Order: sequence, then structure tokens, then C-alpha cells
Amino acid sequence: MAPKRARSKSSDGSRKGEKAKYSVILPTYNERDNIALMIWLLMDTLDKANADYEIVVVDDNSPDGTADVFRQLQKAYPKAPLILHQRPGKLGLGTAYIDGAKVASGNFIFLMDCDMSHNPRDLPKFIQKQKETKCDIVTGSRYIPGGGVCGW
Repeated sequence: MAPKRARSKSSDGSRKGEKAKYSVILPTYNERDNIALMIWLLMDTLDKANADYEIVVVDDNSPDGTADVFRQLQKAYPKAPLILHQRPGKLGLGTAYIDGAKVASGNFIFLMDCDMSHNPRDLPKFIQKQKETKCDIVTGSRYIPGGGVCGW
């Protein structure tokens, strides 16, 4: 059996023949007060970047009604690619990212928090860096020049 050759990447870093699509995975637990602003910021930023995207909210059965607020957002933005993946209880951040990746359809994934510790306005920088380098992973850090946290 011959070894598989890696498929070459197109100019945007996606596989040849594929258009870049971005999935934002947003785990939530008691984020009722943050979710509407976060979703609006994500949509506004990604729309302005002309990105093909979806937002996957993974809610751990938040007792504050986060999922209900998100369902209202789905109704308010019926054409927006907003996906809710509800889990039966508080199962943790790591598995929320894993479960979100299972339902995501993008060929690039952003892992974010809904508590505003990750700024949605930075996403175009990540998209640009990935296109420039054609790398598989782009990560941000508060420990590098230009990194940081606000309001923590």
C-alpha cells in the first residue's frame, strides 16, 4: 500500500477545492448576561471580514437560562449560522470543546470563552496569520507582545 500524500493547500490555507469555513466553538455555563453581546460581536466581526462561519454554542445545562437566551438569538437572527449543542449537565470546558468540534462543519476552528476573556475583534488577525503561514494551528497568548487580558 502506497503512503498517502498530503493534499496541497490553497492560498487561504484550506485544502485545495475547499473554501475556508470557520467554526467558533463557544462553551457556556451561566453566561446569560454575556451571550447576546458575544454573539453580536462575533457575527459583526466575521461578517465584516467576509468570512464563511458558524457559531457553535455548547451549553452545559446552565441554570441561569443561557440556552434560552441563545434560542431567542437564533430567532432574532434566523439567517445567522447559530448552532446550539446542549449537554445534560456541567461536563467541563475541555469536553465542551471536543463536543463542539464534533458538530462543527468548518475546516478551521476557533476555541473561545463566552466570558469576554477572548476578544472577538482579534479573529481577523488569526485568519490573516493562518493565511500568511498556511499553518494548521494559530494561537494567542497573554504572554506575547500584543497579548493580554482586559477586565479580568
